[in-house]
Amino acid sequence: MTRTPIHRSRTARALPVALLAALTLVVGSAPATAAPQAGSETLTPLCSPAPPVQHPGCGTAHRGAPLPSGTPNEVVRLAGADRFATAVAVAEHGFPEADVAVLVSGADRHLVDALSAGPLARSLAAPVLLATRDEVPAATAAYLREHAVRSVLLVGGEDALSTSTPDRLRALGIGDVQRIAGADRYATSRAVAAFMPTATHAWAASGEDAHLVDALAAAGPAARLGEALVLVDDADPVPAGAALRARGATSTTVVGGPEGVLPEALATLPTPHRAEGADRFGTAAAVAVESLQRGLPAQDLLLAPGLSGHLVDALAAGPLGRTTLLVGDDQSARDVVEAWFETYGAGRTTAVGAVEIAS
Repeated sequence: MTRTPIHRSRTARALPVALLAALTLVVGSAPATAAPQAGSETLTPLCSPAPPVQHPGCGTAHRGAPLPSGTPNEVVRLAGADRFATAVAVAEHGFPEADVAVLVSGADRHLVDALSAGPLARSLAAPVLLATRDEVPAATAAYLREHAVRSVLLVGGEDALSTSTPDRLRALGIGDVQRIAGADRYATSRAVAAFMPTATHAWAASGEDAHLVDALAAAGPAARLGEALVLVDDADPVPAGAALRARGATSTTVVGGPEGVLPEALATLPTPHRAEGADRFGTAAAVAVESLQRGLPAQDLLLAPGLSGHLVDALAAGPLGRTTLLVGDDQSARDVVEAWFETYGAGRTTAVGAVEIAS
């Protein structure tokens, strides 16, 4: 693997900026906070191919997230009392004018169903919100009502979001509810990708439970670049390659090493190359460096939890479309984050969910 600046600096031990003097993964969550900023992103839903839900705002500019202030060491905290409220905090920050929302399961065992949803959500100027199989939590329902969301796209099968979910949404005033789901996690990711705009580059990652975090690291860059993200089945990888070629892909970044996507599976994808590190944190850094090479800004960084039990926070943050690093409790995770700031400096840093930044 070609080594990148983030890896060459991994011996660093001290953060170069005071506001990042304490960086930890915590079990609790703080209220969402954000520094005052001028201007906002403009999001224009790209409804080509036509989405499976009615989109009343296709082709219309929507106000998105506040732009970075331009001053160093800006910190934005996006967190709520639980994972559902954290997803809403992300939605309020990034999609204050949403007409459409994407709804996925917030259960850890169904995380895989929605790994490909982030890029599609951003292409629709829509947030990713969370529900349980049999309930639309209060925080999610409040966002849908307060923003007068007109359509909701469910991603995942009926084990993840039950057959009664559409009725619960209609009771909240949602006029159109549709679902994208496949026979398994791999088919679901391909079904989601089928509604992405065409692009010459795409992303792929393992669909195995032990490697799902790799796809989470790629969701932000893929979303910002408008590129599909699919899961690869080592036992039957050909459909993933076919799905990417159908979206116009001629090159593929495969996230993670051969223990996640086998070399034989890699060969079925359009002109593949790997972005990988020594562990999940190093792999996220390799993806982040590639995202810079593809045009994302280095100083608009998102930090998301990289440990089991908190990965869903990274799922909800994917549609923000930001360069993403994963945070954990061990030194290797801290080394990667420290090295990033030593290499690229600190502009706006967004901490999501269980990630705590303190001065």
